[in-house]
Amino acid sequence: MGHESVGEIIKLGNEVTNLKIGDIVAFPAGLHNACGKCYFCINEEEVFCENATFTSSRGYGTMQDECIEKASFCVKVPDGVNLAQACVITCAGLTVYKGLKIAQPKQGDFVAIYCIGGLGNIAIEYAKNIFKTKVIAIGSNKKSLEIAKEKGADYIINWKEENVDYAIKKITNNGVAVALVTSSTSDQFEMAYRNLKSVGKLIAIGLPKAKLEIDIIDLVLTAKQIIGTLVGTRKDLEESLDYFSKGLINPDLVVEPLIKAPEYFKLMEENKLHTRIVFDFNK
Repeated sequence: MGHESVGEIIKLGNEVTNLKIGDIVAFPAGLHNACGKCYFCINEEEVFCENATFTSSRGYGTMQDECIEKASFCVKVPDGVNLAQACVITCAGLTVYKGLKIAQPKQGDFVAIYCIGGLGNIAIEYAKNIFKTKVIAIGSNKKSLEIAKEKGADYIINWKEENVDYAIKKITNNGVAVALVTSSTSDQFEMAYRNLKSVGKLIAIGLPKAKLEIDIIDLVLTAKQIIGTLVGTRKDLEESLDYFSKGLINPDLVVEPLIKAPEYFKLMEENKLHTRIVFDFNK
């Protein structure tokens, strides 16, 4: 909680030279600090540093009027952008962008996005507008699937109404190049693996409390890949925000005053949210 945020700098430490008062900054998924010396930090994968700390681990994170952040972990937000939308880029957008960046689909490849919703619909825009792929959106919530179509998905599959394996076979002939799975249920991961073509990549983003059973012989003979991804780094966030500032990404959201937070947390628990919610402390 409190890890997707942007804010204005109102005070600086004496040794800070890379920022100034009034700058608008963000953090990659609320990353607050890392050691800067380990293998992961040296190789620009600081989110895996054993000593990394995240804003959300400190109580309410940035869901407060003021907070103290380390200057070297602040990423400048481009001028002139919608700041509420920029909040969404800092984790949701960043996470799916990182997954696609790892997968590196080629222009025209089929990318299947499983569990269309808050993450999935942002992923559609990155897949379409940045990587120039053909997108198959797979989900069960009709409202979310309608939004997916508006976001540019080339094909829509409602897994409650259609046989996903058959539908993907019909669309692609031999499977998808990339499956991006944001689901919290293991059956979506198994479905995604089945529908990869040879040398296809399954990018695991969702966090189901389950094990994934894979036919190892099939894995070897088809050279499919299963890749987990946590979230992006500061460099990835800079890239994500740059694409956003160019108008290539347009996150859907609703801006509300903080007092409405309990109401929206309840809707989230009931699986009734179809968009991102940003709380504005000035409302």
